[in-house]
Amino acid sequence: MLTPTITFIDATGPQIRAGFKLAASGNYSTGGDTVNLAGAAAAPSFIGMVPQIEALGAPIAFNVWDQSGQITYIIAPVAGTTQSNNKVKFATALTSELSADAYPAGLTGAQLVGEAVFNKL
Repeated sequence: MLTPTITFIDATGPQIRAGFKLAASGNYSTGGDTVNLAGAAAAPSFIGMVPQIEALGAPIAFNVWDQSGQITYIIAPVAGTTQSNNKVKFATALTSELSADAYPAGLTGAQLVGEAVFNKL
């Protein structure tokens, strides 16, 4: 399971940029784990006015990376059709997605962060 927390919301201009952290725990699901930004809580260090994404549509960009610098796992973010059904896939090689099993220590200890961009209402 990937649990997101919102770290910042920037609604300057015609788009909304939402930064988030992801915590990997429990089991990975083959095909990718869902990232529900609609139900995400604010991080303790949240920056912005309201820790909610005030957009109706799906993200126009969805990116995730590991800022700890590990190079063991390939991270493949997949933008969803709503705020609540984005996915992140993990692999050990380009054709070797992780199998459905407990998250490996390299991912539970990773500093997974990301940013999603939405058009305003």
